[in-house]
Amino acid sequence: MVFDGYPGLEEDYISNAAISVVFSRSQTADERIKKITEKFANPKNTITVSDDKELRLCIRSLKGKVLGVEEFICSKEIPAEDKDNEIKVELNFSQKDRINQELKKLWLR
Repeated sequence: MVFDGYPGLEEDYISNAAISVVFSRSQTADERIKKITEKFANPKNTITVSDDKELRLCIRSLKGKVLGVEEFICSKEIPAEDKDNEIKVELNFSQKDRINQELKKLWLR
């Protein structure tokens, strides 16, 4: 993850096995993302999440993958390790109708 600006900590790079957090400091986050992507031996293995058109075009020109923010957040793909823990809630028509009626009473007065 790359954030604009400075961290609240002394360091500008925080990392663990799952995620790295980078603060762009005097650069913009877009500039830092471009430089990071350029350094990858195989940018096809990177995914940049942004709605910024200029950044998206640049990353694509470097052969990196790009997702829009909404596309990333609303992704229906569930990682394999989470599929076993997925909770399925199914309501019948009567339950759905009762919930809708309760919400109408609360919100449509």
